[in-house]
Amino acid sequence: MPSHRSRVLAAWSVHALTLTGVIWATLAFLALFSDHPKLMWAFLGIALIVDGVDGTLARRAEVQKYAPHFDGVILDSVVDYLTWTLIPAIFMYREGLLGEGALGIVLLLVINITSMFCYANTKMKTDDFYFMGFPAAWNIVALAFWLFTPSTPVAAVLVVAFSVLTWAPITFVHPFRVARFMVVNVLATAVWVAASAMLVASHPSGHPVAVWAWVVSGSWLILLGLVRTMAQKRSQRATANDGAAETVDAVR
Repeated sequence: MPSHRSRVLAAWSVHALTLTGVIWATLAFLALFSDHPKLMWAFLGIALIVDGVDGTLARRAEVQKYAPHFDGVILDSVVDYLTWTLIPAIFMYREGLLGEGALGIVLLLVINITSMFCYANTKMKTDDFYFMGFPAAWNIVALAFWLFTPSTPVAAVLVVAFSVLTWAPITFVHPFRVARFMVVNVLATAVWVAASAMLVASHPSGHPVAVWAWVVSGSWLILLGLVRTMAQKRSQRATANDGAAETVDAVR
């Protein structure tokens, strides 16, 4: 059995890994304001990978038990806000992907404000670890906008739609925590990350194989969340019907 000291060291090592997210966020900011978007995406990609593994490592290291006075959840939320929301949102605004003038500013504010209802939501995850509502994944939206450059009206509609979905009773899969098809989910995520790296590196020329890999892997993760949503709705309707039938029987 590992000693108490080694368990404490392991717990703080995980916190240190999560803390590197601040480093990647800072470097991404510098790359953004130095007009090096590919470098910015590289740093955000590293932050994404760290965010994908640190939660699993934290649970294995039992950080709440062996490093109880440092809240890794708060640290993770701060890093997520920087790398998933704030930097991508500012990137979209600077690149003109949100439109020019007042429209761009309004959409930027909409993104940042509605995202707070994700990070501050104590019921953001379901019991089986799906995200309930759009999980402020504006880094994915920003990457898609940058790669495929939708028109300003389309971009505005999409931003508003994703913002509204923050409160929608629709689930989105967490690929590293949802037990159903976990191996497939992790593989799909790895394919999506690899395809994203290829598309960023080859931008603006693009790469057909990478585009298809990006779309298919991402569609799988979205589809799984929609299937979970429909299953939940069917279960709720069945429960409601059973309750109504019991009420009728009791009246009789």
